[in-house]
Amino acid sequence: MTLALERAAAVTDEHRTDDMEAFFDSFDPPEGYRAELIGGAIVMSPTSVGLHHVLLHRLTKEFLEAHLPQGALSTAFPLTVWIPEGVDGDAEGYIPDLVVADEGAMLEPGRWKFDPDAVHLAVEVVSKGSQSQRDDRIHKPIGYAAAGVPLYLLIDPLRREVTLFAKPEDKAYLRKTSVAFGDKIPFPEPFDGVLDTSIFIT
Repeated sequence: MTLALERAAAVTDEHRTDDMEAFFDSFDPPEGYRAELIGGAIVMSPTSVGLHHVLLHRLTKEFLEAHLPQGALSTAFPLTVWIPEGVDGDAEGYIPDLVVADEGAMLEPGRWKFDPDAVHLAVEVVSKGSQSQRDDRIHKPIGYAAAGVPLYLLIDPLRREVTLFAKPEDKAYLRKTSVAFGDKIPFPEPFDGVLDTSIFIT
C-alpha cells in the first residue's frame, strides 16, 4: 500500500463551495475510498480492510447479535450519520466503521444519510494514519455527542484499548470508560450486556 493510501486526504479550500452540504451530497469519491464531511472539509480515506473487519466481525458475533435493541440491526455497510451541528457548529457527516440503527430507517429507499435519532451505537476502529487518529479519538466524540448519538465505541488496536462513550450532553459525553484489551465494559440499556474485550486480542 502506498503512503497516499495510508493517509486520509482532505479536500481543501479551493474545492469548497458556499453550500458545503450540497457539495458533499454530490461528491463522488474515487473507487476504494469513502468520503466524510469533517471540520468543514471532505475527508477521504481508504475503505477499511483486514484487521478492521476481523475486529468488527468479532464484536458482532460475540456481543451485538445477543444484545441488539429491539427493532435495530448492525451493519458495517458505509452509511453516513448526519451531524446537524458538529464541532464548529457546521453540519458534518461521519461514516462509522459499524453502526447500530433502527431497521425502519434502513428500509427507506435510497437512504444513505441517517438522522442521529435513528442511531443507537456508532463504532470506529482507529487506523494508523494521523488523520484517522485525530478524527476518531478527538473530533468524532464531540460530533457524535453534539448530535445526541447515545453510545460511541472506539476500538483502538494501536493503543490496545477500548473506550465506550455514553450520556451525550451538549458537545461531550459525560461518561467515558476505557479499558485495555482483555478487560470488560458494561453497556447500558438498551444493550444491557457486558463486552469482553479479549475478543479483540489478535
